[in-house]
Amino acid sequence: MNILPPISNIKRNHPVSLPDATLFPKSIGILAAGILSASVYTCEIDRTPRFIFLGIGIVLIIIAGILLIRYLNQKRTFKQYTPAWEKHKSIYDDFAIELNQWYNSGLIPKSCDGDTAYALHLQKERLNRKGIRMIHYTTPAKDTTGTSYLSRNTVWYSVDTMDERINRHLRFENASGTIYDRKSDDIMYEVVVHTPNEAELHHMTMTCPNCGAVNPVAALTQGCPYCSTVFQIKDLFPRVTNTYFIRNNASMKNVNKRGSTIWITMLVVFLFTFISFLSDRENPIPASLIMSYFVTLIFGGITGLMLSSVLLIIKQFNRDGRKRIPFWSYVTAKGKISRAFAPYDPVFSFEKFEGQIIALIRMTVLADHPENLAFYRGSSFDPYFQDIIEMTYMQALTVNDIHMEGSELCLNLRTWWINYSEHDGAINRRGDCIDVSLRRNTAYMEPPGFSITSVHCPACGASFDSVRQRICPYCGNEYHMENAGFIIEKLELS
Repeated sequence: MNILPPISNIKRNHPVSLPDATLFPKSIGILAAGILSASVYTCEIDRTPRFIFLGIGIVLIIIAGILLIRYLNQKRTFKQYTPAWEKHKSIYDDFAIELNQWYNSGLIPKSCDGDTAYALHLQKERLNRKGIRMIHYTTPAKDTTGTSYLSRNTVWYSVDTMDERINRHLRFENASGTIYDRKSDDIMYEVVVHTPNEAELHHMTMTCPNCGAVNPVAALTQGCPYCSTVFQIKDLFPRVTNTYFIRNNASMKNVNKRGSTIWITMLVVFLFTFISFLSDRENPIPASLIMSYFVTLIFGGITGLMLSSVLLIIKQFNRDGRKRIPFWSYVTAKGKISRAFAPYDPVFSFEKFEGQIIALIRMTVLADHPENLAFYRGSSFDPYFQDIIEMTYMQALTVNDIHMEGSELCLNLRTWWINYSEHDGAINRRGDCIDVSLRRNTAYMEPPGFSITSVHCPACGASFDSVRQRICPYCGNEYHMENAGFIIEKLELS
């Protein structure tokens, strides 16, 4: 019996295939054999076998050259090839296209939920205030097989965690020109909520895609009470509820670097040993070549493999601040949080929880006036947060503390981010661990699909934007978000 759910794949068709990886070592091997055969001509033997070996050597060298040229042509064609997202292939591709368009032209994404869209809006306001234009462009990796996804079903809906290797280009510009430019190989994750159980539609709430008011999904299918727009389920779901990028240390770029390190090491070892053997005039050239080949394959190959492994390990330790995220604490965090919620929320979804917490942190940091947020109760705010213009969640959180105070569940979590901040016209990229203290009232069941950006006032029933204000503009009552979801009591750098 399988313990883990199966991982599915949406295949991506590449018109240009990867270079044949066997061509290069074949050409090197045949070239080595050709040189060895041709070197027999330097030996003091009969003319006929000398010319035979020379002819064989020349033929082998020509064959090696043909294979090497073929490999280089394939590599050049592959290097010039730029893959692209395919519209309507999947929601993963659609949101990737929309995200590119958002940063290029300001076209609001349609495939994500209201919280994700609002976080992008807050980021845009921060960038505009600082006079910065952000270019964020992604494409599928050239050698990716497609989009992988892992499905999990709940009582309310199904959640897909989708991922694919991508090429990411991030650039910041101001009035003086480009102030930051970086290309990276990443894995882009999207958490997608799919069509809910229709029997639960009257329980599930969602932000109206037209006016932003929060209503039960069943009400939206009959017509939004605030803007009268009628939606079908396919208009409301699926929705991307969280997206983040993880640096890909096993990317093709690193694989190529590892291969290059091994081949360069072998070449250096070969040249050194061949010159050493050749300096002994008693050694014939073919014998010197054979011994050099042997030493190169054994010593050079092992040395190159060890050197490339050390370099790869060094890169793994360069984790942009994750040293404060212990591995064991990271892998056990999901279980700790799920067990803490089990007595109070029988349909608890960690993926939904993680996405909501990340949205809360991102909106708090990117808001110019976090003290006005309905979900923020912090008494102080690190000035560094006001300079952050881009936040990349690195899919890593740990539990510092979980305890109960009456009916309220209190959590202190540590999250890992790669943040880009701007100060005096300079961009600083660094890894940050952000500790967040959260609280929520377990006496109230959180409705699945709850949106942070728009809420219902329990006093008068009006819908308003809880990101910008905690006081209902219609009746003047304070909105107690801890009775409907999480509030942040403290947000600080660890």
